[in-house]
Amino acid sequence: MIDHIDYMELALNEAIKADKKNEVPVGAIIVNKNGEIIAKAHNLVETNNNSTCHAEKLVIEKALEIIGSRFLDDCDIWVTLEPCVMCAGLIKQTRIRRLYYGAEDKKGGAVDNGVRVFSNNKTQRSIEVYGGISSTKSKQLLKDFFQKLR
Repeated sequence: MIDHIDYMELALNEAIKADKKNEVPVGAIIVNKNGEIIAKAHNLVETNNNSTCHAEKLVIEKALEIIGSRFLDDCDIWVTLEPCVMCAGLIKQTRIRRLYYGAEDKKGGAVDNGVRVFSNNKTQRSIEVYGGISSTKSKQLLKDFFQKLR
């Protein structure tokens, strides 16, 4: 069985694919309860000229199609950057069991920063959140990407 660091490495590989396409380097994977990888994706905002094409949204859409359900109850998502409010909402609505993320996003994050989507007491279902996994690698990818732009 793959361990937590290996899952994040796979998400980081997706982020590297995004970087090679001049996309903000964010990658995501979804894993089922048996530890099998269901789907992988990376940011495609620029490629698709669509601001909603975040890695999390794309990987969730792929996983839903593969599973043939509107929910991902027994699945976990691994993403290299703390999800924004849109992506946190999608994670909540699709009933993903656990979120693992790499780098914190103090400006645009909505899990441990900003609006804290999962901290609302009125949320009907609890989502386990684990942040900071391989955060150094995630942060470095982002830092290198934005330095290239300047």
